[in-house]
Amino acid sequence: GVRVGCGTLKSGNMKTKSKGAKKGIKSKKRNYNVLNAVIGTYPDYDGDLIVSGDIEITFDEYAMSFLFNGKGLEAGCGPGCGVHIHTGTTCSDADLVGGHYWAPADTEDPWINDVTYYDSDYFGNAIGQF
Repeated sequence: GVRVGCGTLKSGNMKTKSKGAKKGIKSKKRNYNVLNAVIGTYPDYDGDLIVSGDIEITFDEYAMSFLFNGKGLEAGCGPGCGVHIHTGTTCSDADLVGGHYWAPADTEDPWINDVTYYDSDYFGNAIGQF
């Protein structure tokens, strides 16, 4: 499909989450790293959409959470419209956005499965998480 949005991940504030406290037992707290991106128009995109939104990724050595909020997307898009992390570190040049990012490189690309796809509503809004 046509790439319409782009954002650069930046380190955010670390989050602390409690993991299941039981009565009389102190809960364990885990620290999570946070990455955030503000989504804007993809470089060299020349269509009519005005894309905006944000992404928040939290992770530690055990788990990862990916939250996506998009606006101005193609209305009624899906299934098959996707959100992905790419190897590049800029949104100023389409040639530098790069391909899908994942490690280790000898495993199947996680960005081409149904988990990273979204369905936008009539207004071009989409929310997703995995």
